Amino acid sequence: MTAASLYRNIIEGKAGVWAFPVRALLRVVEVFYRRAVVARNRRFDGGAGVVSLPVPVISVGNITVGGTGKTPFVIALVERLSEIGLRPAVIARGYKAAPGQPNDEQRLIQSRCPGVTCVCDPDRLRGARLAIENFGANVIVLDDGFQHRRIARDLDIVLIDASCPFGFDHVLPRGLLREPVEGLHRADVVVLTRCDQVDQTDLSRVESRVRELCDQATILKCCHRVTYVDRLDGARIDGARGEKLAGKRALLFAGIARPEAFSATVASLGVEVVASRWWPDHHRYRECDIQHVLDKNRWPEHEFVMTTEKDATKLANLSSADAERVLVVKVAIDFLDDGGTMLGKILGDTLGGADAP
Repeated sequence: MTAASLYRNIIEGKAGVWAFPVRALLRVVEVFYRRAVVARNRRFDGGAGVVSLPVPVISVGNITVGGTGKTPFVIALVERLSEIGLRPAVIARGYKAAPGQPNDEQRLIQSRCPGVTCVCDPDRLRGARLAIENFGANVIVLDDGFQHRRIARDLDIVLIDASCPFGFDHVLPRGLLREPVEGLHRADVVVLTRCDQVDQTDLSRVESRVRELCDQATILKCCHRVTYVDRLDGARIDGARGEKLAGKRALLFAGIARPEAFSATVASLGVEVVASRWWPDHHRYRECDIQHVLDKNRWPEHEFVMTTEKDATKLANLSSADAERVLVVKVAIDFLDDGGTMLGKILGDTLGGADAP
């Protein structure tokens, strides 16, 4: 069990009686954290320190920590913006990036959207200005920008994982909320992700609560659709339906925030998951990590080792990574109902004044 999974068991109430005093201590810290966040939001709500840019700004963010499927959504958004002739630039803080290098998410965005400007800078205002002045960006996409209040935005999109929507109703560190759920009133669009991983009753409850919290926001629903499964060297193994993989046995590994969601995605292909090895989010792989995963004597019998596309971007330079045995699961956003059409209309209304080349 990783430290992240132990922490989640504690705050979710699954860790046993011994965790009661731990949760009580976390609750004390939560009170002070909540007060600080509320005071900060109140200051920005009044306009203090907010800077407007000369081009439209779209923020894509979360209200909870952990994976909500934000990177596939950003990729889909950037692709749409590029298709209508705009020059988007993705601006991110660069969480856990090596000095002068993109972080995991930015590396994946660059591989899927070649030619699109990606800037990692802890000072996102500086990064956005750089993208506009040096790279000719005419629309800014703030990656993980909902709590970044310094840059004014024309459209605030918030992603909520339908399978864990409200962070156990507690702000950090007692729960997974980055800020109180009332902060959702700032959202223009709320996208419920992984809708296929919950039943319709639970999904309806989540949607109803979102409407109570931000009745003016447009609610879209989507799931993560497997597009392809490739070998690590890029050779195609299977398509979206996974006919060639159905019934096969696989070991999964990844360094992501929500490994259980990845397991569900793989299982949807008909693959039998026999074992898994999880590392913390943004894990930097070493040769010994890959040797550990590929050592068949350590694991139940299996045909393949499977990982995420984000993890795969960090394995290319490791000599131990067996390109034939390691399979990469590639996913994309699949909107439900008429969500894709609605998003297109919202973007059109928001960017009507943006200058295309």
